[in-house]
Amino acid sequence: MFKILFFPVRLLVGFLKLSGVKGGLLLAIGIGIGMLIAPHRGAVMRARLRARIADARAGGVTGGAVPSDADLVL
Repeated sequence: MFKILFFPVRLLVGFLKLSGVKGGLLLAIGIGIGMLIAPHRGAVMRARLRARIADARAGGVTGGAVPSDADLVL
């Protein structure tokens, strides 16, 4: 049980050993910037994606074809 709980910690330690301090700092900075500029929360994005997939499976307004002027941004 403890092996499963500490697996993410072991992965992080292994990554830091391979990449060093500079790589770890760059990873942390990248995650921080990604969290700051993310357009929506995860639940909102999943709901939007689920709705788009359901619409595409149902044939949508265009009968399943993607129009040339479609907004493809999630």
